Amino acid sequence: MKVLLVTGQLAKPIVEEYAKRATERVRGVEIRVLALPIEVAAMMNSEYLARVLPEYTEIIRDVDIIIVPGYTQGDLSGLQRVLGVPVVKGTRYAHDIPLLVELLARRVELSPIKPADDIVESERALIEEEALLESRKRAEKDHYFKIRDLPVSSHYPLVVFELYAESENVSTPTEPVKYADIVLVGFPLGFSRSSALRVLKTIRDTVSKPVGVDTLDLELIKDAHELVDVVNGIQCSSVESIYELRFLEEKPIVVTHYSKSAAERVAALEKCAEDLARRGFERVILDPVLSQPLSGLSESLEAYALLKRKLPRTPLLMGVGNVTELSDVDSIGLNALLAFLGVEIGVELYLVTEASVKTRGSTRELREALEMAIIARELRKPPKDLSRSLLLLKSKKRLSQPLPAAKTVIKALERTPLRLDPKGYFKVSVDYEHGEVVVQHYSYGSIEPTVEIRGRDPYAVFAEIEKRGLVSQSRHYFYLGSEITKAYIALKTGKEYAQDADLF
Repeated sequence: MKVLLVTGQLAKPIVEEYAKRATERVRGVEIRVLALPIEVAAMMNSEYLARVLPEYTEIIRDVDIIIVPGYTQGDLSGLQRVLGVPVVKGTRYAHDIPLLVELLARRVELSPIKPADDIVESERALIEEEALLESRKRAEKDHYFKIRDLPVSSHYPLVVFELYAESENVSTPTEPVKYADIVLVGFPLGFSRSSALRVLKTIRDTVSKPVGVDTLDLELIKDAHELVDVVNGIQCSSVESIYELRFLEEKPIVVTHYSKSAAERVAALEKCAEDLARRGFERVILDPVLSQPLSGLSESLEAYALLKRKLPRTPLLMGVGNVTELSDVDSIGLNALLAFLGVEIGVELYLVTEASVKTRGSTRELREALEMAIIARELRKPPKDLSRSLLLLKSKKRLSQPLPAAKTVIKALERTPLRLDPKGYFKVSVDYEHGEVVVQHYSYGSIEPTVEIRGRDPYAVFAEIEKRGLVSQSRHYFYLGSEITKAYIALKTGKEYAQDADLF
């Protein structure tokens, strides 16, 4: 197949680069690049192409298809009749050219009207969803046991969200529970057993997912065993104390052991698992404890890998919060790296916490990272160039289009102060729990807002402000638009927002 990629002068080098990558990935495809006499490719339209392309008949004559930039305006259907070759719209960004060529090789039909981005994304997403579905099916067929109706299997790992109850009035956060498979409730030493039972019952009645308890209190385990589906926190060194608790034979239990040496952790947990199996405890999950960074993290990862090799049919739990909570690094990258390492090792369950502001959203991040890892494993490729990603503050695609040189360039250096708007002022904040930007309008001298406007879309929030005539000065509009945009970015990234302060 011979493909002609049409572009502009500024984009020619990058299009040639990705065209070369495409030919390296797809055999039997020859790609040529034609840079038309226009600086910015995004300025092309169907009229321009109808006028210019016939001048290149020598180049066009022996190609099978012509692909123009996805930004091209207009319907290109008539060009095929003029040129005798199909003319279709490609992707908006050169970065996607290799995947676009793969689709062409598979005879996927492109459009002379719509950019290929939607086709590329839908094809990519379809392949990935099929990979996830297959991994779920294998988990149903090949698992160690189930926690309620969830199969415990490395084919499709489970996310366990731990909610730490510091009082009886603990509330169940909706977002973490949405992305978790299991909700685990942790209680500190000395927590009232009767209060703990009420908390467990409330959470069990509130969520539709399996509920577990994390405690060292054996008496609480005895009292709560009918309320929970899994028990966490049983120490390997004191495991003999549960031998008489026969009801735990039917419950998945997580057994932990920590020592500095990976070999010692593995030996202790291996012996513990054997002893439990002899006494009828077959639903055992082992946790060799993920250590905090620079205090044995690499040794603990070695313990996970060694334990999985020694006991391949015993599931493992990894507490990723030991790293995310104890590192002043954005949780999104840490959760992704730990998920990739865990899936490579074969870890079946991942315990995540959102105990601090900096780990807000970790449950969703971990779920997304695990699915990326599963897809990459199934497709035998790195976790990149997927339809989903965990890139939040950085981009992998160059989206900006080159601008033509301006004759006059002015440097903006000085701010001018805002004047008070006679119609009042605003307080802007973020409601992270409900996922909304909140804007309150105040009259001068009043401590009560005249109105509160909430929304997930900053444009909709701004439209309400405009509709109600709450602003009278153009510069006040600009200020408010800037603050609402900052609040929206904070909401999307999990960053704390403070009005009139830089976000980064």
